[in-house]
Amino acid sequence: MPNPMNAGDRAKASRMRKAKVLAPVDRLWLAEYDENSEKRRKERQTRARSFGASASGRRIKLDVEEHAASIGTGTAAAVAAGAALEAKEEGRRLDALTVNALEIMKEAVLTYRRICWSMLQRTEVLERTHVDMRKAESDQYLNNIELQGALQALQSEKSDDVATDLLAQLLMKRFGVKMPPTGKRKPVDSAPV
Repeated sequence: MPNPMNAGDRAKASRMRKAKVLAPVDRLWLAEYDENSEKRRKERQTRARSFGASASGRRIKLDVEEHAASIGTGTAAAVAAGAALEAKEEGRRLDALTVNALEIMKEAVLTYRRICWSMLQRTEVLERTHVDMRKAESDQYLNNIELQGALQALQSEKSDDVATDLLAQLLMKRFGVKMPPTGKRKPVDSAPV
């Protein structure tokens, strides 16, 4: 049966039309081909002129419970059993990978927690040390001011006591208090022994 959709049949029909003499079988074939081509052309025209639309819908509720069993003879049973074992082992492998990944993640979180705890303790020690240093510095500053006041009071007294002057100079030198002498006396340098 000649088909106008077939490229080979179209080429054959074209060659037959060009030929001057055709055998009766070829003429029948060409006539049938032309008839099929005409039917096809009319169908296309009919489809081109008509227009249609449709809508459909469906709702499917499934409650599926499946069971499978197979019986085989020869190698079919062995192949099916091997495939089942392979699938089971693949599932076990994935489960093991997941469990191991979670264990590694837990260990990483614990390590991070230990690091954070160590940093917190170190920061607390640093803060305490800093506060103690600032307090010691403040106390030393206040003590230095009190000492300066006491030394000024000692020097402002109008006593001729050389021992008091020497004590004041020694204290000034020991504690690093720099005060110009207020009395008439000059500081006594210690003589080499």
